[in-house]
Amino acid sequence: MRLMKQVVVIFAALVLLASCASVSEKNQKLAEQSMQKGDYASAFDQASQSLNAEIGNHKTIALFPSIAENAFTQKLTEIDHSKAEANWDRAAYGYDRIIAMNRTVQSIQDAMRIYAPRVQVTKAKRAAMNQLLAIRQHDVAALHDEAYEQAAAGHYGSGKRYQAAKDYRQAAGEFNRALSFVAGYRDAIKLAAETKHLADLADARIEYVKGVQAVGAHEHRAAATAFARADAFIRGFKDAHQLAMKYKAIADQEDALANYLQGERLAEAHHYRDAAAAFTTALGFVPDFRDAGLLSARYTDLANREDARRYYRKGERLMDRQEFDQAAIAFDQADRFVPGFRHAGAMADRARSYIAPEFFELKRLVQKSVDRGVPLSWLRDVHNGYAEDVKISTIRIIRQGRFNATHEYWPYRLQVKGVCDLEVAKGNEQKLAFDTVVDYRVFRDDFGEWRATFR
Repeated sequence: MRLMKQVVVIFAALVLLASCASVSEKNQKLAEQSMQKGDYASAFDQASQSLNAEIGNHKTIALFPSIAENAFTQKLTEIDHSKAEANWDRAAYGYDRIIAMNRTVQSIQDAMRIYAPRVQVTKAKRAAMNQLLAIRQHDVAALHDEAYEQAAAGHYGSGKRYQAAKDYRQAAGEFNRALSFVAGYRDAIKLAAETKHLADLADARIEYVKGVQAVGAHEHRAAATAFARADAFIRGFKDAHQLAMKYKAIADQEDALANYLQGERLAEAHHYRDAAAAFTTALGFVPDFRDAGLLSARYTDLANREDARRYYRKGERLMDRQEFDQAAIAFDQADRFVPGFRHAGAMADRARSYIAPEFFELKRLVQKSVDRGVPLSWLRDVHNGYAEDVKISTIRIIRQGRFNATHEYWPYRLQVKGVCDLEVAKGNEQKLAFDTVVDYRVFRDDFGEWRATFR
């Protein structure tokens, strides 16, 4: 038992190593493809993932120093361009990337220092490992802080300009951007709060005016929404909250009445399902609005009965066409709309019981029907003896008749092939083959099981 456990552990370890190697090799190949495209940023990430998965991947070890050098150079060049364009946000994020790359290089070098002394490798591979360990990191801490300071200053200046132009929403956004680079930059916290309040106050006034205008136009829902927005910008702004509640109540009454009247019109046109939905919508605006609850229940019931009748009639038509599987579905639908409707559930069960057996089931039934022997007429020229041990090899449906609804059976004309033993006299048997055409009746017995009999 202990030996078995050790084998399982070793096997699991081998599987794990194999999966790591496959991940490492996959990322190594991706890194090579990215190098060919000149995309050293992606190549750096893919090579790093390759070595993290397997520090002993010597193909990646050989590639990584060149990838790292080009990736650092590419990113530093991008940063210089950003500085030249005074795009300090991009420059700051570029230094973030350099710092992250430094950490990645350090992590890989730490892993290599543990791995390298433990392995025997060629001189070329040892040189590649030493080259990886010699990768120089870039100290950009001071440049990073300078870029963040410049980015904060840029957004602070933009915020002041927007503030002077009374574009308070934009100003607040710029002051907050400055704070995202340097926490507590100058008085940006105070200015962000002040400009946000001024922007909210201006928007509250605009929404309040919209509300007043909507009231004048008798657009009570729009008025309620506008007053609510005004109150959302500045809590307690004038009487916006009270007006929002007032006009919402008026709008709810209007919409409830409109849907109630729509429900009445739909009911008169005998569109009971839509009528019920309209009365339910009215209740969504004003609970207990008039008798909408009773009318919703009434027309839902009428719609259910109408749909139950429709599906029941559909089931009957499908039964007449002997499409029993679809008929069962229709009767089930009728029973779902109105449980117990005209015994629809029982009709569905009956329709399912009429569905003809599958071919493989039919073959089983034919085999079972000959377990006690077959008529000698199946054996053509042999006219005496007793057939037993009958084995059906194949059957072919020549014709399937319509279901006999009166006696509840399926008529089949089948070509039946097989072999049997013919006992002519005691102890004297012949092995015979037969190939005959037989009429069968397939029906369900008193226990609901399929049976087949030949005529």
